[in-house]
Amino acid sequence: MPQYSVSIWETIGIAAGAVLLTAIGLAGLGVKALNNAFHPGRSEAIARSILTYSIPGGSQGVFGTNLGGARVAVVTSNTILQGDTIPVTDDPLPTVELLVAQIPVSQETLEIEREATSEFFSGFSFSYQVQGAFEVEQSQTEYREFCGAIAPVTIQTGKLTLPEQAAQVPAMKYEMNVDRNQSNYITILVTIGQDAERNAEAVFQTLECIPSPYNVG
Repeated sequence: MPQYSVSIWETIGIAAGAVLLTAIGLAGLGVKALNNAFHPGRSEAIARSILTYSIPGGSQGVFGTNLGGARVAVVTSNTILQGDTIPVTDDPLPTVELLVAQIPVSQETLEIEREATSEFFSGFSFSYQVQGAFEVEQSQTEYREFCGAIAPVTIQTGKLTLPEQAAQVPAMKYEMNVDRNQSNYITILVTIGQDAERNAEAVFQTLECIPSPYNVG
């Protein structure tokens, strides 16, 4: 995994938070909400308040923020990428990463938020923000059940170039975006390694959105 410093992580988080704040009109909460954004337990608690999931080998929180009714969280697997050709680093690569977001939306803000998500997470994943590192070999959109609806699921299969290495490993990326209960649910699931395909499908089958307490009624 690229060795991002805390300042870069904070920049990503603050930028994402700024867009959410603009969308929901809560600019005064930005800094306070990000104070504990990198606490593992809090991050996973936020993720589980958005949807249910099960990651093979267990999971841990990486990033999480709650800005009024908008919530964003990232969790990764406890299982790391291993093998004779995998470089030894101080920051091992998790085999699974799941980004989830639940954002209250109106017709006026929906397109803005979708465009912002595309801009902020335009790399392979939230953690792997290296443009061009993911070489897509196959891309398809399937309509599958997600969050109680039939939604488009973009599935990409390919190879991920490891940081500062010529080696590549199998990788998969699932992207889902659906509107339910006056909320926009965004989910990005990425997996790497020899079991990437199996793990991606296994995690996807466990995903189930949880209605926001702010929008039920």
